[in-house]
Amino acid sequence: MATSSIFHNVKIDTPEKAEAFVAALEASEKDPWVGVSGSKRYAVETNPNVIRNLHKMGRKKREQLG
Repeated sequence: MATSSIFHNVKIDTPEKAEAFVAALEASEKDPWVGVSGSKRYAVETNPNVIRNLHKMGRKKREQLG
């Protein structure tokens, strides 16, 4: 869902916009921390296997609830 919405909402129609988009992706990969309200910092998980397992755990919990 998140990936498809990124590509759905981003219009890249010039070489400059493509370079800016790639630069933003590279910058986020180098510093994968998300600032949230408060003083805590959270890492962004980029390992596809870990993300897949997190989705599976969430699906199992939802199935157990109802």
